[in-house]
Amino acid sequence: MPEERKRSFWDRLFGGNQPSAREERVIEYIIHRLGEGAHLGDVVQEEYVRRNATPLEIEEICADPRLVEAAREHLREDFGSGELDPHRRPR
Repeated sequence: MPEERKRSFWDRLFGGNQPSAREERVIEYIIHRLGEGAHLGDVVQEEYVRRNATPLEIEEICADPRLVEAAREHLREDFGSGELDPHRRPR
């Protein structure tokens, strides 16, 4: 029986349409800020997002509720795996 491959975070969020490196950085930034407790509407107004995402991309990000849920899931996975342990040395 073949082992089922675990889908990556980006596959789950975008259904196989891999974002560009620029889009990935913007989304990771947004997810990070959401994890800090910021509100999506405020984050997309921050200079980093405005400089690196088009107005249309920002509009699509705000209209996509999967992003916020993905941020929560991503953080749960990172905490559960120990990736965010401040005492752990980076790989």
